[in-house]
Amino acid sequence: MSIDPAPTVPAEPGPMIEADNLVKRYGDFEVLRGVSLAVARGQVKVIVGPSGSGKSTFLRCLALLEPVDAGRVVLEQRDVSWKVGAGGGTERRLAPYRSQLCMVFQHFNLFPHLTALQNVMVGPMHVRHTPKRQAEAEAMALLDRVRLGDRAGRYPHELSGGQQQRVAIARALAVRPRVMLFDEPTSALDPELVREVIDVMEELAAEGMTMIVVSHEMRFAHEAANAIVMMDEGEIIEEAPPDRFFTAPGHERTQRFLQLVKT
Repeated sequence: MSIDPAPTVPAEPGPMIEADNLVKRYGDFEVLRGVSLAVARGQVKVIVGPSGSGKSTFLRCLALLEPVDAGRVVLEQRDVSWKVGAGGGTERRLAPYRSQLCMVFQHFNLFPHLTALQNVMVGPMHVRHTPKRQAEAEAMALLDRVRLGDRAGRYPHELSGGQQQRVAIARALAVRPRVMLFDEPTSALDPELVREVIDVMEELAAEGMTMIVVSHEMRFAHEAANAIVMMDEGEIIEEAPPDRFFTAPGHERTQRFLQLVKT
């Protein structure tokens, strides 16, 4: 089964998603310092950088899970930003867009009282009001797609970490997002389980899913990304195609980071 990454709509010029000069503060601490990034339809961009550089916060702002202090999040030329101090009705206004910007977290976040199948069904039933029988059939097809059809009736505690993460990916796909955001999706996994999650992500990339991935999995970055983005201290300091990024990084901070990753 081939996954349709999003409802069919007429193609529009410009990026699929764009961050325009995003600023995010927690008190006096500026986590994001004017971050801008554009991702075209079907592109995969992998964000790397040291811990504390603002990568996860950036994804949460793109996913409309965190308000920003300044700047814009633009989805297919629509400003969907969630601003600090926004007036009433913000949640209702953002609801149609949040399902189009699905985020896969490092710790799975599955509902423990629901089976794998029910976890995948819940989004379409509550977000898109899909009838239960249709939601079940589509969820089963997605579990087959991530090679977990035989685990549909299992609860999260009965699954390995890699299997739980693949259920989380199927759950995100079930609402047919326009963009998928991955926040260190393999960092909580034992090394032998990483490959099964990476395989699914590489297949999604090959099928044209627009993806922004925060990861230290350099093999995935090199093989699946259109561009690698380096963040440091709340700023994007470099963006380049994988071959150039890994062989001839232009920024001294990127060079030092890659040396540490390789050791």
